[in-house]
Amino acid sequence: MIPSRLTRKDVSSVIVYILCFLVIILVSVLSPPFGLPDAGFKMLGIAIVAALLWSSEAIPIPLTGFVIILLQPLLGITDLPSALSYIAHPVNLLIFIGLSLGVAMGKVGLDTKITVEALKLGGTEVKRLLMVMMVVVAFLSMWIANTSAVAIMVPIAVGIIRLAEKNYENIGKLFTIGIAYAGTIGGMATPVGTTPNPITIGFLSDMADIDITFLDWVMIGLPFVVVLLPLAWYVLLRIFPPEVDEVEIGSIREKEREVTTSFEDPEVRKFLVIFLLLVLLWILDSFLTLPGNWLYMVSLFGIILLYFPKLGVLGWEDTNKISWGTLILIGGGLSLGGGLVATGVVEWIVDLLIPMMHDQPLMFIALAIVIVTSLSTLVFCSLTATSSTFVPIAIAIAIQFNINPIILAAAAGIASSFAFLLPANTPPNAIAHQSGYFDSKDMFKAGIVLLLLSIAAFPIVYLLVWQWIF
Repeated sequence: MIPSRLTRKDVSSVIVYILCFLVIILVSVLSPPFGLPDAGFKMLGIAIVAALLWSSEAIPIPLTGFVIILLQPLLGITDLPSALSYIAHPVNLLIFIGLSLGVAMGKVGLDTKITVEALKLGGTEVKRLLMVMMVVVAFLSMWIANTSAVAIMVPIAVGIIRLAEKNYENIGKLFTIGIAYAGTIGGMATPVGTTPNPITIGFLSDMADIDITFLDWVMIGLPFVVVLLPLAWYVLLRIFPPEVDEVEIGSIREKEREVTTSFEDPEVRKFLVIFLLLVLLWILDSFLTLPGNWLYMVSLFGIILLYFPKLGVLGWEDTNKISWGTLILIGGGLSLGGGLVATGVVEWIVDLLIPMMHDQPLMFIALAIVIVTSLSTLVFCSLTATSSTFVPIAIAIAIQFNINPIILAAAAGIASSFAFLLPANTPPNAIAHQSGYFDSKDMFKAGIVLLLLSIAAFPIVYLLVWQWIF
C-alpha cells in the first residue's frame, strides 16, 4: 500500500536519493579535475554519496556500507570480490570480539554487577555520583561496545533522577549527557573500545606496513581518557550546575536486589578467566617476538573460545545479539578508504594540501588534522565514516613529509571520537538523548566546549606521552 501522506523525513530522504543519483551521473560523464584519475573522480563521487547517506540517515547507516561496495564495480573502479573483501578484513575480528565480550558479560550478569557495586560507592552526593557513573561507563567502554555500556547505565541514572523530590532539570542533563560522553571517551583507550581504533590500526598495517600492538594503542588512547574524562565532568558541572548537592539513590538499591550474579558463579569465573587470558595474550607481543597480526590472531582465538561448547560462556544462538550491521559498516568504511587510496584520491588531496603544510612543524600538521577530523563528525555523523576517510589522508601526509605515520594516523583516529556535539554523532549520544532529559542544544552547548578542550589536549598528550614513545 502506498502511503497517502509523506512525512518530512520521507521528503528529505527522496531529496537525498536524487542528489546521490545526480552525483553518480556527474562523475560518470564529466572530466575529472586536473591531476585526478578518472577512477579517482568516480571514487570521490562514491565518497560524496556515502557522506550524504551517512549524514542524512536516508537509509540505515550499515546499509551505506553495501552501497559503497556495490558502486565500485558498477562504476568500473574495481571488481566485486575486491570491494567486498573488506567485509572480511582482520579489523572486523577486533570489532566482533568486542561485541562478543559485551554479550558474554551481559549473559553472566557481570556488567550490571560491576555497575551496581561501583555506584554503591558513589553515595548520594551529585558530583561524586556523576564521576562514579562516568568512570564505570568509561571502564566498561574499554572492553565492550560503548553503546552497550551507556545502555546499561542510562536506566539506572533515570531511576535516580525520578526518585528526586523535584524535577531537577540540570541533574537530568548532567547524568545522561555525562554517561554518553564517558562512553565515547572510554572507548578511545583500547583497540576493541570503539571503531576508529581498529580502523586506524588496519590502515597503518595496509598503507605503512606498521603493526600496532595492544599496548601501543593503550599508550595512544588511554592518556586521552585520563585527561578528557575529568574535563568532561568539570565542563558539565559548570554548564549545568546541580540544583541540589545530594539525591536519592534508591534505584541503585532496587537494582542491587535484582542482581543475582555472584563472583562465585562458575559461569562468571569462566568468563573472567577467558577475559584475563585474552588481555594477557594481547599484551604479550609488546614483550615477546610473536607472529605477525598477533592482535588479530588472539581476537580470533578469543571468539572461538567464547563460543566453544562447554569451554565458553556463549552459544551460537547468542550471535543473534551481535550487531552484524556494525561489521558491514566497518567493511564499507574500509572499502571506501581503501578505494580512495587505490584510485589516487588520497594522493591528489595530499598534493593539494602540501603547499599549505610545507615547512610547517609537526605539531601544526597534527593539530590541523585533529581539527578537521573532529569537525567532520558533524558531516559524517559516523565515527567509522570519519576515521575511514581521514586516517588514510593522515598516513599519506606523514609518508609525504617523512613523519612517523603512527602520529598523524593516531591523531586522525582519536579525533574521530571527539563526537560530543549532537545526539546523532554517535550511538551513545543517541541512547542518552532518548531518555528525554536534554535537547540537542544542551548537548551542543556542552559539546562545543569539550570539543575545543579535546583539541587543546592533543598537544599536551603529544608532548608528555606520544613523542617519547613513537
